[in-house]
Amino acid sequence: MSDEYEPDSPIISVETPSLSGTPTALMGSEGSAAVPDGTGNYEFITGPDGQTYAVMKEPFVWKKFFIGLGIPLFLMIVPIILAMIAEGIDYQTWDKYESEFLDLELENGTNYSATYTLDSDRHLEWCAIHENYAYENRWYYCEVQDNSLMTVYAGTRIQVDLVRGNGTSYYANFSLESEQMFRNCEALGWEYDAWVYCEVHVQEETSHAHILKETWDDDGEYSSAEVGYWNSTTEVITYDDGENHGVELEMFITINEEVGIWTQEEGIFRFDSGEDHGNSVDLEVETIDKELYEQGDTNQNTVDVLLGIAWIMCMGAPLISIAMVIYGFAASGGKAIGVGASVALASFPILGFFGCVAIFSAGW
Repeated sequence: MSDEYEPDSPIISVETPSLSGTPTALMGSEGSAAVPDGTGNYEFITGPDGQTYAVMKEPFVWKKFFIGLGIPLFLMIVPIILAMIAEGIDYQTWDKYESEFLDLELENGTNYSATYTLDSDRHLEWCAIHENYAYENRWYYCEVQDNSLMTVYAGTRIQVDLVRGNGTSYYANFSLESEQMFRNCEALGWEYDAWVYCEVHVQEETSHAHILKETWDDDGEYSSAEVGYWNSTTEVITYDDGENHGVELEMFITINEEVGIWTQEEGIFRFDSGEDHGNSVDLEVETIDKELYEQGDTNQNTVDVLLGIAWIMCMGAPLISIAMVIYGFAASGGKAIGVGASVALASFPILGFFGCVAIFSAGW
C-alpha cells in the first residue's frame, strides 16, 4: 500500500459530537413546514387508531348565520304586517244600512198590503214584521232571497204528548197542513243533562225529521245519538232513547207557515196571518247601496285571505326554525345556520305573541 498523496482523493474528517447535557433550542428555517399548535384554527382529536390528528376548525360564516336567523324572522314579522294591513281595510258595512218603515194597510178581513219598490242601486238585506209575539207561542219573522223576494213566516210552538208503547218507546200522531212546515222540535231539558232536538229535511213533496239526543255525563263527556224519527208520509213521531220517562213524554214542535210575500216583479207586499192586527201592520225593510255592499264583500274576502296567509306563516315559523336548527348542527358547515335559527326560535314567544294579537285584532 502506497503512502503517496493523491490530489483527487477526498479527505473525510469525522468528528464525534460531544453531549454536554445542556438543552438546546431548535430553530426552523424559513422553508420548514409550520406545525399546528392547537391554539389557532386547529384542534387536536384522537382517531380510532389512537393517533392524534390536527383538524382545522369549522369557520363561522356570518352569511349563513343571517340566513338561519332571517328566514324564521321573516315568517314571524310578515304576519304582523299582513294583520296591520288587514286591520286598515274597511269591510264592515253594518253602519251603512238604511231602514225603511212601511205601513201595511188593512184591505179586508185579515189581509194587509202595501206598495214597495226597490231601487236598482239598493241591495235588499233584511226585513221584519213588528208585532208583539216575541215571548209568546207565536211570532213572525221575515226572510230575504237575493233582491227579488221577501217572505214572512209565522212560527208557532205547540206541545205534543208522546204516549209510551212497548218498553221505552214513545209515539204520537202528528200531521201538518199543506202550507205548514216542520221547523224544529225539543224535549227533556238541561235538568236531565240532555237535550233533544230535530234535524229537518225538506224535499219537494215530502219532509222528514231526525230526532237527536245530546247528553253529558258526570265527567262532562259529550255524546249524540238518533233516538227518533218523523216524516210527512206516515205522520207518526217515534221516540226511544232507552229510558223510562213515565206514561207520557212532552215534546215541543215548532212549525212555520207562510203568511206574507213580496216579489220585485209585482212590487206589492201582502200579509195575511189569519189574525186581526188592527188598521195596519208595521214592516221594516233594511237596504244598503249596492256598490258599498259589493265593496264590503270584496274587502271581507281580501281580509280573510290576508289573515289566512298570516296564520299559516305564523304557525310555520317555529317549525321552520326547528328544521333549520337540526340541519345546521347536523350538516357539515352549517353550524352558523343552526345558531341563527336558534336565536330566531328563542324570539318566537315574543314575536309570535304580538303576531297572534295582531291577527285576532284584525279579524275581530
